[in-house]
Amino acid sequence: MSARPIDFYTHASSLKYVDFVEKHEQKPFFFRAQYERLKTLTRWKERLDLLDRNGIDVHVLVPMPFLESFSRIFNDASLAREGARLINNEIAEFVSHEPKRFKGVAVLPTTDPELMVAELNRAVKELGFVGACCAVGPTCKRMDHPDMEPLYRAIIDLDATLWLHPMRPPLPEYADEETSQFGAWNTIGWLYDTTSAMYRIVFAGVFDRYRGIRIVTHHHGALLPAHSWRLNVQWSKAEAQYPTSITKPYIDHFKNFHCDTAVFGYAPKVLELALQFFGPDHVLFGSDSPFDVDDGQHFTKETLRSIDGMAIPPEMRNDILCGNAKRILGTA
Repeated sequence: MSARPIDFYTHASSLKYVDFVEKHEQKPFFFRAQYERLKTLTRWKERLDLLDRNGIDVHVLVPMPFLESFSRIFNDASLAREGARLINNEIAEFVSHEPKRFKGVAVLPTTDPELMVAELNRAVKELGFVGACCAVGPTCKRMDHPDMEPLYRAIIDLDATLWLHPMRPPLPEYADEETSQFGAWNTIGWLYDTTSAMYRIVFAGVFDRYRGIRIVTHHHGALLPAHSWRLNVQWSKAEAQYPTSITKPYIDHFKNFHCDTAVFGYAPKVLELALQFFGPDHVLFGSDSPFDVDDGQHFTKETLRSIDGMAIPPEMRNDILCGNAKRILGTA
């Protein structure tokens, strides 16, 4: 391996935050056992061992779970602010043990636009975070909501980065059922929700108004790389039904997003599709660790193996592994 990789999309959490969630939601957190089992999720020493075992230089830490998953907290601006500050402080503590190896990403109280921007400013200016993450999905605030405009402006002003993460609950696929079946809400639904959020951002004109804004999509750009031609054809047929003022061609706006390489297994051809769509300067090594069966080792190993298996020149592979991340983080 010619460079020490930077994993630009990993997760971290805190059991104190889980306690906060359970207290105010007045019920157990469904994934508590998983959060307790994954030692690398909440413990910095075990996480550092994961990095060193795989030759990883840096982990960018996106906190979970998101406030949008908890209606009592999310719908109370004061509790949303308290929850965001709690988890962001916990991530800052995590980072403080190895600040050269860990970089923090903030959770935002999107409940209220003023509180959202205030927490982003605190996270970047006081905690030293590199940006923030927004949950997307049918129960979250849509990314073209007027409340989001101050967020996009602040991301540009702070020279920060915005991560998107799908957060669909197990809603039913059919009207005669009460819940999603066979895990479709997560396996397929999350890909759709990321793509839908990208739609809203693009057709709201965000990339026209905020040139150079950095928005990182999860799961290798979701459905976009494999279906861009279908989108072009459908838009041309239905354009009159959905008037928009954004510049043409529409598909070019989608290429402004960055994407990670979280494929969960060995899938170099999937990553080649993402590379072909987004371009070599917009693809970033990201594993989604440690949410696998082996405390992050499986996702890390298989993602690196997938990048190694891509039919690309060494300099392009180096950019995916670390060059693009260094440029964004200002460490190039």
